[in-house]
Amino acid sequence: MLLLLGAVLWPVWELTSEGHSHDLPSNPIVAAGSVTSPGGSARPATLRATLLLHTAPAPLHCAIRQQGVLLLSEKDMVSPGEYRAAVDLAKGLDLVISADWSDDDPHAVRAEVYVHGYQAHLEKSFWAQRTLEDSFVIPDSFLP
Repeated sequence: MLLLLGAVLWPVWELTSEGHSHDLPSNPIVAAGSVTSPGGSARPATLRATLLLHTAPAPLHCAIRQQGVLLLSEKDMVSPGEYRAAVDLAKGLDLVISADWSDDDPHAVRAEVYVHGYQAHLEKSFWAQRTLEDSFVIPDSFLP
């Protein structure tokens, strides 16, 4: 009985032990669009870009994230209601736009993405009341 139990549990332990975690990609989304660095670790292929966010009126908080990484926030304000940040965007991953206001009035938000060295840009407008959380799809056909 113990031999049968050991024969079943051994492959499970092999797959879940930390020593063998390099055999399987931990995040298939990142692994699909990744580049292997000389050290052997995988990192996503990136593009240098500028993000612009225009809001009316200015929110209490705003953010643009990609895969949980904060790329732009209210700290990047260049003038009331305008935000700008130069960032490295991971290819093939969408952005998440979020903002919060203190009232329930209609609020307009426009996000723009300019990839350095690339003529075309992307922009998307959003309407929200108290909160906004939406995605900004970056199509693969846009990427150089």
